[in-house]
Amino acid sequence: MSVSAPGKLFLAGEYAVLSGGTAVVAAIDRRVVAHFVPGAKPSTPLVAETLRAVRDTNHAGVRPFADGAPEIDSSALSEGGLKLGLGSSAAVAAAAVGVLLEEAGIDLAEELPFVLKLADLAHRAAQGGRGSGGDVAVAVFGGVIAYSRRTSESQVNVIQPLAPTPPGELVVFRAGAPSATVEHLRAVERLAERDPVRHAARLREIGEAAEQFLRAYQDRQPAALIEAVRQSCGALEALGRDADLPIVTPPLVAAAALAGECRGAAKPSGAGGGDVGVAFFPDPESAEAFRMRAPKLDLPILSLKTGARGLARDD
Repeated sequence: MSVSAPGKLFLAGEYAVLSGGTAVVAAIDRRVVAHFVPGAKPSTPLVAETLRAVRDTNHAGVRPFADGAPEIDSSALSEGGLKLGLGSSAAVAAAAVGVLLEEAGIDLAEELPFVLKLADLAHRAAQGGRGSGGDVAVAVFGGVIAYSRRTSESQVNVIQPLAPTPPGELVVFRAGAPSATVEHLRAVERLAERDPVRHAARLREIGEAAEQFLRAYQDRQPAALIEAVRQSCGALEALGRDADLPIVTPPLVAAAALAGECRGAAKPSGAGGGDVGVAFFPDPESAEAFRMRAPKLDLPILSLKTGARGLARDD
């Protein structure tokens, strides 16, 4: 028995979701797979946190399980030994918690909110309390979601299912060397400390672009969605300048320019600084023009589909 969880793409709302804004996050058709191995030790600090979260829970129905740990295969979310920025840590947390709960007698299909609670707890602990949880939520529930994180204990996270594919055409591409998400979050935290007004303004701009993206996504309006992507890229670039952080790197600048020439728009997916980017186009012809020209700019195309199933047991 194994349990698998999908990787993710942030389509809109990066950084703003950390302060109560809404992000649009998609599950993709590349998966992390977890097996429970009796007698094994945790292979990473994140896997150790998933063990701690499950063993410390007092949820009814969770029975003790034998000493051991999940064995994780996350190779589908990397290429050439380098991570692609497709949410491998969130998928690992979801898959590891899922296989541990299966081992403890829990039916995953009946307990997805509980799985999310533990996986998010473990993931945040491994990242020093940082992160929105949107990547973990889509790893558990799958599909494409609009996600808002609670800002107080009296609130609950909002997870709204969306259509499995965006309007128009989506192209995913590699945008340079892997980047460290936690380091990016720390840089934005430092901006908040030294200039809270500017920090709030930048996150507000990103959040407004994300809300425009969400409306266009729901209304199936490619032109409005492309404009929202263009605004989002500009807002992320401004945040990077203010935080002394390379969010929109030269490869992403080149991708945005090329997408514009092909009647579309491009932006970072996630924290930026490398990893992957997403480009949106009004029709297949425009998207194909981008695909043909992007490799010449050292922007390899990734073959990915959105709307993948969430956490699941694989017999």
